[in-house]
Amino acid sequence: MSIASLLRSTALGLALLAPLPAMAQAPAAPSADGAKVVADGVREWLAKQLGGIVDVSALPLRVLAEGEAYRLEVPVGGSWFDGAVKVGDGAVALTVKPLDGGRWQVLGGGIPAKLTMEMKDASGETSRIAIGLESQQTTGMYDPSLKTASNFVSSFTGYTTETQTKAGVQVSRIAKLVVRSEWAPSSPGRVTVQGDSQLEGYSTITPVPGVGEVKVTMGRLGGSTRIENFDVDGLGTLLRTAFELGSSAKATGKAATDAKGASTPEQKASALKLVGLVFSMLDAMETDYSYEDIKVEGGALFSGSLRRFGMGLSAGAPDGKVDVKLRLSAEGLESPMIPPGPWVEFIPHKVSLTPRVSGVAKDALVGLLRTAIETEGSDIEAQAMALLAANPVALGIEDLLLDVGPMRLKGTGSVEVAGIDELSGEAELRATGFDALIRRANAVPELKVAAPVLIFLKGIGKQEGTETVWSITYSDNKVMVNDTDLSDLMPSK
Repeated sequence: MSIASLLRSTALGLALLAPLPAMAQAPAAPSADGAKVVADGVREWLAKQLGGIVDVSALPLRVLAEGEAYRLEVPVGGSWFDGAVKVGDGAVALTVKPLDGGRWQVLGGGIPAKLTMEMKDASGETSRIAIGLESQQTTGMYDPSLKTASNFVSSFTGYTTETQTKAGVQVSRIAKLVVRSEWAPSSPGRVTVQGDSQLEGYSTITPVPGVGEVKVTMGRLGGSTRIENFDVDGLGTLLRTAFELGSSAKATGKAATDAKGASTPEQKASALKLVGLVFSMLDAMETDYSYEDIKVEGGALFSGSLRRFGMGLSAGAPDGKVDVKLRLSAEGLESPMIPPGPWVEFIPHKVSLTPRVSGVAKDALVGLLRTAIETEGSDIEAQAMALLAANPVALGIEDLLLDVGPMRLKGTGSVEVAGIDELSGEAELRATGFDALIRRANAVPELKVAAPVLIFLKGIGKQEGTETVWSITYSDNKVMVNDTDLSDLMPSK
């Protein structure tokens, strides 16, 4: 089981909160009658959200009055997905206290401290998983009406998994994990979610055929996620539509087609609905995470360490146009796999870059996907080219940074694509320590082959103080670097 698996289990625990009914403004003391009201409210909400996906009437939900609070439990044991997954006895549970204004205080609860599972893959191979958790706690405040802010904090210590497969036994451990989340109302039925997580002491030992045991450790992970205007009320509709589409495909066979090889009208209707729901679930999303002190131990040919790796994603449609950025960075790479010699000093000390795709109108993209569904993809290439012509795509690199030997290179650039043969763009690269790099290349026999290229680049560069600058433009099949035309050096078509 992975970190993602733990987070999914946490989400399952917090999902018990969503269907909690808003109690009276002045809540009565918890009672057996109150527990029935809560249980009925939970089932009613689940039936509305998941009707057709699960049999809510058979859901083994328990709600008990305990002092000033209610305890909600959902047993997870049993056989699932036609016997492909078997789960041992255990329950996801939360203890909640009713407050004034229809809100709930989360006093505690979480996932089972011990759990076993058996999972079969498509070939029938069985994996056996044992999960253990030393301690956990979930607290917070929840408003079912989504009219005031809700917040949650979950913490875990000593989370371990042991997975037995045909290849051997994989053992993983997390020393500590803390997850925080706040839901701020943004519009009716919608919230802006701001969350962060901190992990310490991750390790896993995995058997790898032909290599032996590979151990991966990570000292720390930390970061945050923000989701703008998330449609809580629409999540159930999205799940039901996806389930309907999948069930229809399974029922009508391998290709889910009629006698003429076309998708059925019902499948098209579900697919069209799903596209609309996916693009309307949220306005924007942004994540940023940093992984520190990463080490891999798997023998001389499969080992190394990285001081830090960063990854982030931004996605949205400001001004109605899609804009997606992926932030990547890495520093402090060391490995016995790197051959000794002068090349070692030219392994990048630090690399960072932000690829970006933007420009296409969101409505036009949704329209293209709808047309593709309706026409079975007929003439989709021509439609895509028309979309590009009307909504040119901008492909860019932001915040490029490369530390190599004595040189530091920074840069930005973008290319506008209006068609297969309609490209234009510009970029700027700035290097410090470039002269030192040339001197180093001339001084090391193994690197002298690179010296002529470096000298040529120096010659077409423009000096601004300590920086060597290359301003690059591309238009009408012509490449200019500063005042030098390099079009003849480009590969011919």
